[in-house]
Amino acid sequence: MREKVLTWINKSGFPLEMEAAKAFRNAGFEVRQSATHLDPQEQKGREIDVLAQDPDWIGVIDIYFVVECKSSDKPWVVLMADDVLSNFNRVHAFAVTSIDAKPEIFSVWHNNEDFKFLLGKSTRCGYSFRQALGGKNDQAYTASISVLKACAGLTRERTASALKRFAFALPVIVVDTPIFECTLNSNGDIELAEVDQSDFLFSAHMPDEVACCIKVIRKDKLQEFTQTAKKTADSLRQFMEESEQAAIESAGSPNH
Repeated sequence: MREKVLTWINKSGFPLEMEAAKAFRNAGFEVRQSATHLDPQEQKGREIDVLAQDPDWIGVIDIYFVVECKSSDKPWVVLMADDVLSNFNRVHAFAVTSIDAKPEIFSVWHNNEDFKFLLGKSTRCGYSFRQALGGKNDQAYTASISVLKACAGLTRERTASALKRFAFALPVIVVDTPIFECTLNSNGDIELAEVDQSDFLFSAHMPDEVACCIKVIRKDKLQEFTQTAKKTADSLRQFMEESEQAAIESAGSPNH
């Protein structure tokens, strides 16, 4: 019976979730597996595979990496184009944010060259994510909508606090099979390139539109990616330090 259970576990997605959680813990994040959040569209509790939160003792700046894991025997395809992010707001492409965070991050974006570099992306990006050789169930869409809903739910505003909340949620999909970027070259021919990670822009109405670039990575790159994720979180927290202090002082003033 033990061998049967072990075989079942190995065929499930649990080992991939455990690997992702371990990588984020090792990088210095606080991690919850099978974490729940409120679905902003259906107002129901939902579950996300891995929630990695940058440690914070104050509660003004919340930084999450929201992770959906997809174990499969089929490869994945990101359909690419050179102008996907043309005229698309770079802050929105970077992360799903709370309402309080938006004006603050725009201010930091305009006045800090290092922050511009952190959020900067080329206009080339994926515009669609698909599971190749798949059946009727679109696992790529399921993963995308799940992770975006989690980001939107986690960044919702506080209902009973005068303290501002600068929340950032970055969506990630981890897979254990090859990822291919698909492009149309100058000759009109389809080209496929195998990659370790890619990005694609995804949007949904919940009921308002939420859009963000979702990172998709191979499990082999988890250690490297999570270390970079921690550096990103540290930089973001540093850039928002003045906004955090101003929010704390404002909440403690006699008018609040």
